[in-house]
Amino acid sequence: MRTEIIAAALIVASAIIGVRVIDGAPERAPSPAQAALAQPMPHGAASAQRHWGREVRISAAHDHQFYVDADINRRRAKFLVDTGASYVALRDSDAREAGIYTAWTDYTYPVRTANGETKAAYVTLDVIEINGIRVENVKAFILPDDQLAVNLLGMSFLSRIESVEARAGELVLRG
Repeated sequence: MRTEIIAAALIVASAIIGVRVIDGAPERAPSPAQAALAQPMPHGAASAQRHWGREVRISAAHDHQFYVDADINRRRAKFLVDTGASYVALRDSDAREAGIYTAWTDYTYPVRTANGETKAAYVTLDVIEINGIRVENVKAFILPDDQLAVNLLGMSFLSRIESVEARAGELVLRG
């Protein structure tokens, strides 16, 4: 069962890859055509929003994945760190806990999951913070709970911190 959940999360991550984010671009959601382009945000684009000098070490779980608790708008949620996902993907229930409310009409971006095709809502999260590493204005997708087993911490967050390094069964985030 756990393997199926991880597989589903990885499939969702693959489906989410592709929305193009360029820091400084007008605040608008990407078009479905842009969703096919996988281009993470330039590394230096958000330097004013970083809090350098902090380090978070995450031990690999028994399934060899890295899970971390992060605060979204000051609300705690569990994430699978996924460098293969261009964006943060958030379960609808966790988004609501963080004060992010979407209407069903916001779910306009087609994505494929282990459970089939579904639609996602495109949002900007005010802040994601992990033990003092803080990034503001993080682009994300929100998916229905039945389509996303675990939140994914993708490159819309990871590319805006100083570094992400995996070594000896541990993931090190620096920011």
